Amino acid sequence: MLCISYNLELNKTILVMKKFLLFILSASGSMLFGQTLTMPSIPSSGVTYAVTIKADTVPHPSQGNWDFSNITTDATGTIEFEPISSTSYSSNYPNATHVKYEDGGTFFLGYDTDEYTFHGEISVITTSYQNPLILHTYPFAIGDSHSDSELDISFTCNGCPPYMERDDAVYSESLSSGTLTMPDGTVHNSATLVYTTRTWNDGQVGSSMCNLFFEQWHWWVAGYPMPVAQTVELSTTGPCPPNVGYRQSKFLVGNPIAIDENSNISAVIYPNPAQDYIELFNLVDDELVIRISDMSGRILIETVVSKQSNRINIESLPAGMFILTTVDDHQNVHRFMKK
Repeated sequence: MLCISYNLELNKTILVMKKFLLFILSASGSMLFGQTLTMPSIPSSGVTYAVTIKADTVPHPSQGNWDFSNITTDATGTIEFEPISSTSYSSNYPNATHVKYEDGGTFFLGYDTDEYTFHGEISVITTSYQNPLILHTYPFAIGDSHSDSELDISFTCNGCPPYMERDDAVYSESLSSGTLTMPDGTVHNSATLVYTTRTWNDGQVGSSMCNLFFEQWHWWVAGYPMPVAQTVELSTTGPCPPNVGYRQSKFLVGNPIAIDENSNISAVIYPNPAQDYIELFNLVDDELVIRISDMSGRILIETVVSKQSNRINIESLPAGMFILTTVDDHQNVHRFMKK
């Protein structure tokens, strides 16, 4: 256990480091040391998110902050996630962990501690990837990039000739972090912008290919299994069906994970990311009850900390993102990651 004098010295060091970081960020105009994306936690019963939709792309800088409060959307919709084990699809997509229902399509995804993967879809076409396409890895920090491809994927579609195949290539790059203001006024103080492209080459074996280029700008917030905001454009070249291309933007409604990101929490969690334990510094109260829960709100640890006894053992927690809540008048919250 660290002694009180060491705590005080470390508190001073942390405050100095914070001021230095704020200075660097102000000078650069971007979040150089921004959020690192990690595997989200999805409720075991599934979850549905409400979104608003604009039938066009929206202009934006590649560096934060981003303000979409002046954007007028055209429609509403939902995006739903279910564990694949609770559906009838698990035998056809055995390596996927979740099913996403969006825009009338069914998409099969994998969330693991070290990667985010795509396993196929039932939409305009039907595919099942023998080897999943790795969309990007976890953790995925600012400045990281990732590419992957899968070739000769058989698919079917209504009205298509037999022996159709797809080549699927992805490139993802984490650009910056910052504050994101949504069209409904919701503010996410720590959003990460990821630029992603998907290139599809579709056609009958031995024939000319329809080339589709899907350009995406995704704003991710910790804990969500999807971008909270996205603007995308699909364009085509070659012998493609008519009216395939489109432009669209989507925005999550509210902040359904219900974490107060504007919280004035005084405590500092160290280390973060953590492995076996975390320690709380800058505690104001002599004793404080804290709860640690997963991103679905399930309480996993409840204990008491103090200025003299500030270490919490987290060896029992799986890898992922967690919420620490102080049980006091303010119910302050803080996120941390277990490696």
